Amino acid sequence: MKSKTVAPSVWYRSSGGWPMAHVRLRPIPGGRARPVLLVQKGDNTMNMHKGPPIIGQLIAEHEVVERVVGSLHRWAVEGQEADPDARAVYIDFFRVWAKGFHHQQEETILFPALAEHVEISLDHGPLKILTDEHEREVELVAQLESADQGEPTLAVALELAHLLWMHIDKENSVVLPEAGERLIRAGVGSLEGSTEGPDEVAVREAVEPLVIRWTPLEDDDLYRGDGCMACSAYGNTCGGIEKEWWNAWEWEQHLSYEE
Repeated sequence: MKSKTVAPSVWYRSSGGWPMAHVRLRPIPGGRARPVLLVQKGDNTMNMHKGPPIIGQLIAEHEVVERVVGSLHRWAVEGQEADPDARAVYIDFFRVWAKGFHHQQEETILFPALAEHVEISLDHGPLKILTDEHEREVELVAQLESADQGEPTLAVALELAHLLWMHIDKENSVVLPEAGERLIRAGVGSLEGSTEGPDEVAVREAVEPLVIRWTPLEDDDLYRGDGCMACSAYGNTCGGIEKEWWNAWEWEQHLSYEE
C-alpha cells in the first residue's frame, strides 16, 4: 500500500469558535495538485460557495475531520504500540465532534431545510446516501474501539478513513454547493450552523496534539475526485444530482445550452 505524508496546516479559530484552515493542495495523478479548500480566516460567514453561512461552516469543519482522519491513519500504521492511549482520543473526537456536532448540523439543520424549502427528498438520492454513511461511521467507530491492536485496528481505521474521505468529497464538490445555491434561490440565505459547546471544544482540543504528532497520512490506493462521476453510489443508489435534484426549469436551461 502506497501512502504519502500530508504537510500540517495551521489551525485557525473563527469568532464562532470552530476551526478554519488555509487552502491545502491535494496531489492527484500526474504530479499535479488542486485546492481542496478555499476558506480564509474570519468569521463563519466566509464561504467558498454561494449559500447561507452554514455552508461555509460545514466546509471548514470538513477540513478538521479530514486532518483527524489522516492522523488516525498514520497512528494506525505507525503508532499503535507507541501511543496506545491515542485510540480513545480519536474515538471521542469521532463520536462527540464529527457525529454529535458536525453531522448533527447536517441532519437537523441543513437537510431538513432542503426538504422544507427546496423539496429535496430525505428518503432517496444524495441526502439518504449521506445519512446512511453517517450511520456506517458510527458502526466503524464502535469497531475501532473494540478492535485488537495491530492489523485489525489498521483495517478498521483504513475503512473509516476511506468512508469519510469519500463522504467529504461528495459533500464538498456536489451537495454543499448545490444546496447553497438552492437555499439562496428559496430565500433561505441566513441559515446558520451550531456553535461548539464545552464538550465539543474539549475533544477537538484533545485531538490536536495527535494531529501534530501523527501527521495526516493519505492513501494513494484510494481514488478521490469531484462530482457525481467520482461517487461510488452514482448509477447504483443515486442517479446523480441532475436526476435527483434538478427541476423542470433547470433541465430546460441545460437543454437550451445544447441547442
